Amino acid sequence: MKPYQQILVPVDFTKISNTIVARANELANFYQAKLTLLNVLEDASLGNVAFGGTNKLGMPPAIKQNQINLATEKLRKLADNLGAGANVALEVTYASGKPSDAIIEFVKQNGIELVVVGNSGKKSVLGFMGSTAEATLKGVPCDVMAVRIMD
Repeated sequence: MKPYQQILVPVDFTKISNTIVARANELANFYQAKLTLLNVLEDASLGNVAFGGTNKLGMPPAIKQNQINLATEKLRKLADNLGAGANVALEVTYASGKPSDAIIEFVKQNGIELVVVGNSGKKSVLGFMGSTAEATLKGVPCDVMAVRIMD
C-alpha cells in the first residue's frame, strides 16, 4: 500500500473544524503529504420549491469574489493557528449544486487519496453522519476517514 500523497479536508468553519484539520495535519506530516483545506461556498437558498428542488439566489460576481477572499483568509488563519506547514493548500470553490458534489468533483480533479471529515457520533436523519459527509463518503473514489468528535 503506497502512502497518501494528497489529503483533503472540507472545512465549514464550525467549532469542530480545528480538531479535524489538526488530525489531518498530523497525517499529512506523517506521510509527508500535501494537505488541502477546502471550503465550499453556496448561493443563498430561497427555500424548497415544487418536486423537492430548491431555489437559490445567485450572487453577483463582486459579492462572490468577496466571499472567496473572506473564506481564503479564514482558511489561512485556521492553518496558521494549527501550525500547518508549507505543504498546505487553501482552496475555495463555489457549489452550483450540493456542497458534496463540489467536494467529489474536487477530489476527482485533483487526485486526492484521502478525505478527512468530522463525525460527532450523533446520528443524523440519514443514520450516519451529516448529509454532506455521508454523500462525500459514498461519492469519492478514495479513502475517507471520519474523525470522531466527542461533545
